[in-house]
Amino acid sequence: MIAPETDRVLITGAAGAVGTALRLGLRDRWRHLRLTDVRPVSDLAANEEQVVADIADRPALESMMRGVKAVVHLAGVVGTYTLEDLFRVNARGLFDVFEAARIAGVERIVFASSNHAFGCYPITEKVSPALPPRPDSLYGVFKVLGETMLQQYFDRYRMRSVSLRIGTFRAQPVDQRSLATWLSPADAAHLVDVSLSHPDPGCMVVNGYSNNSRLKTFDPNWATLGYRPKDNAEDHRERLRAEGIDVDAPDRGEWEWPEHGGSFVRLPERPVR
Repeated sequence: MIAPETDRVLITGAAGAVGTALRLGLRDRWRHLRLTDVRPVSDLAANEEQVVADIADRPALESMMRGVKAVVHLAGVVGTYTLEDLFRVNARGLFDVFEAARIAGVERIVFASSNHAFGCYPITEKVSPALPPRPDSLYGVFKVLGETMLQQYFDRYRMRSVSLRIGTFRAQPVDQRSLATWLSPADAAHLVDVSLSHPDPGCMVVNGYSNNSRLKTFDPNWATLGYRPKDNAEDHRERLRAEGIDVDAPDRGEWEWPEHGGSFVRLPERPVR
């Protein structure tokens, strides 16, 4: 059991978009937050401390794990990246964070996985965490690696974890696909909050979406975890229409991309020779 009043939580990647939203959403309830990122975190609250370090710095990771009860692992590269950076941060860095946490006796990890872990499923198929992963990219492959590692850490060491298959995290929905995949900042903070405070999640995988009317997934783990999202991408439909986004095609079952992973499925990792 992780106690928000007394136990220390480490957030990696705390200077990023998701990390910033979590700080704002968690720090009134979680009284001891340790933040790390390769960039400094601004506007620290009284109950926040920061460690500026690279995720590849194993001694720094081992040091910052001292006295930590739970880790929220957000750090990773996404978007434009080299394959070398992807491996250094999203594979080797992933292992170093998890292993440093295990050695330090951390009891729980909340891992920022991604819907790209199942991105190759057709959009017409309602995907559940119970289905086998079908990653749409190397980025997605390394997210599946993290989920698999956490299963092994649970089976061997009984370390509890929740892997969050985060969808389109933005302040507002940005395109047609995000009508189904949007995760709002407030719902993201709520999802991490219940992942930390649940008495015993075991080794759970959860889809990280808001309460969107056009959800294309099915997730019984929401009820198990106590996740009750409030925001709905549908509330932004008229704004998106005014911006020229085709928001009516999904009503007819027509989506811009035929798979859950959107454009990730079609993008080559390297040019074909």
